[in-house]
Amino acid sequence: MKRKVQALLVFLLTSALFFSVHVYAEDIENLESKTSDLQNQLNDINQDLVKIADEIADTEAAITEANEEMLRIQDSLSISRQNEIRQYEDMRTRIRYMYENGTNNLLELLFAAESMTDFLNRADFIQNISSYDREKLESLQSIQKGIEIQEADLHAKQESLNSLQAQLVKQQEDLKQKALETSTDLEAFKARLQALREEQARAAAAEAARRAAEENARRLAQSQQGTTNTPSADSSTSTEPATPADPTQPSVSDNVQNNTDGDSSSGTYPIYNTGALTPSKGVVYYNGHRETYYSQKVLPGGGLSIPGRHVAEDGTIRDADGYICVASSDLSWGSVVETSLGTAKVYDCGCASGTIDIYTDW
Repeated sequence: MKRKVQALLVFLLTSALFFSVHVYAEDIENLESKTSDLQNQLNDINQDLVKIADEIADTEAAITEANEEMLRIQDSLSISRQNEIRQYEDMRTRIRYMYENGTNNLLELLFAAESMTDFLNRADFIQNISSYDREKLESLQSIQKGIEIQEADLHAKQESLNSLQAQLVKQQEDLKQKALETSTDLEAFKARLQALREEQARAAAAEAARRAAEENARRLAQSQQGTTNTPSADSSTSTEPATPADPTQPSVSDNVQNNTDGDSSSGTYPIYNTGALTPSKGVVYYNGHRETYYSQKVLPGGGLSIPGRHVAEDGTIRDADGYICVASSDLSWGSVVETSLGTAKVYDCGCASGTIDIYTDW
């Protein structure tokens, strides 16, 4: 009854630890996804900020050019207006002279001609003066009107550029605020992700400690079972037939002799081989290490996450490359080691020093 309670407690503890690790893995995956999305958003915002900064610089250059053009047009308009005023004053002077002196002077000018040709030339001169004044005034008015149109168009362009600049600056400020908020969220997610990873590491350490305690308890139970099954001094009278010797196994005398070279407390074991590990033979010694096995059937959720994990014909759990999956506290993860059942790769830890746990489906 006591052993059943202990087994139930171990199962519940294992389930809780595995569930915790599984939850941590899911939360970390979600946080990593959100962190990646936020980082991508921040990168896009920074690219938009660079683009808007370029547009603002181009707009400012266009505004500067428009302002310079406006100054040139205003200078031209000022000159045109001065010419118009001067031409108008000249025409007024001539008209005033004509009215003040009457038309007799013009008639005298005409009749003083010495010939018909001279008369016609003088009449044409008077007409040309009047036409010149009129044409010159109309030309100046036309030039002035064209300059005023250019000034109005350029003024409208200036207003449009100023409006565009204000709009771009507003977008830039909005993007800066969004970048700040996204950066703040990103740092918060990174902090949560780091905290979860630390919690996962602590859970993994607790799982490793649990497995070590489970291994020690299993070894103690096997030791107690061996003590219980040891025959007493009177067992020599037993009628049970003797088990025939296995020629592949070392003799008892060899075991006794070789055991002097091993020390289980320090994690070193005899170098002789006691055969291959089987479901019924749960402990063997192979090339200086002690071998045990643990079954995936007692691990909730199928046990370790191993790429290409599958059950081989001999009942061992192997990876995609055919390596037997084992646990060792002496070898680093990914190390390759020879076992009594073939070549193996380390995928876990938590067992006693000098011991290799073989992952099986037994």
